[in-house]
Amino acid sequence: MLMNTDANTNLIKVQVVDRQQIALWGIDQLIKQDGRFQVCATATNAEDALKHAINSKPDVIVLDPELGDEDGIGLISTLIDKTKAKVIVYTSTQNPTALDQSVVKGARGVINKTEPVDILLKAIEKIHIGELWLNRNATSRILLQIAQANSPKELSLEQKKLKTLTSKEEKVTRAIQLHSEKTLKQISESLHISEHTLRNHLASIYDKLGVRNRMELYVFCGKFQKTDNPNAHPKRRSTDA
Repeated sequence: MLMNTDANTNLIKVQVVDRQQIALWGIDQLIKQDGRFQVCATATNAEDALKHAINSKPDVIVLDPELGDEDGIGLISTLIDKTKAKVIVYTSTQNPTALDQSVVKGARGVINKTEPVDILLKAIEKIHIGELWLNRNATSRILLQIAQANSPKELSLEQKKLKTLTSKEEKVTRAIQLHSEKTLKQISESLHISEHTLRNHLASIYDKLGVRNRMELYVFCGKFQKTDNPNAHPKRRSTDA
């Protein structure tokens, strides 16, 4: 269902996708009660979710990937490819593999429906401004899965990409690995450069390595680039993108 989105263009536009009408209504009402957000569309299936996302152009999509016989996890990458929206997985599943795959597909955050409702609102706000909403255990599992799936052929190809980085860009990637718990402002200060310069370096790095955001860069470097501290892990729940 599409909503009227002309009321206030300054609000964060949110689309909600859940196959259960009652759950969909509840999440819709929760988000509407917060003056920072505007529900621009709702959907109960993958086809409507994609159609409404393209038409309403949400900033954030809250998605329960359990869409019956449909591939809700696969839908994540499709939504990201077709729109500029950031995806939050909001689900009742306790299956860590499914949750990790959601992140691999591009989700910027994962929240269980058993958590307090204010957590969802806080996550929407943080993810909208470019942060991630992932716990340390999930990040560690994802990196381990990727490392285990590594092959010599892939390693050779990706290391060639790393060689295209300038010395300054390489320094930035290592800082991202070693200080994953810090914001971009804090990392820029540690590198003695402005945050604007850091973001310019990141844009160039993303293009050269074929990644889309800081989470994908972190995963890429965790797999293919050694750091001085290989045991570095995020220490808090969210990080800047």
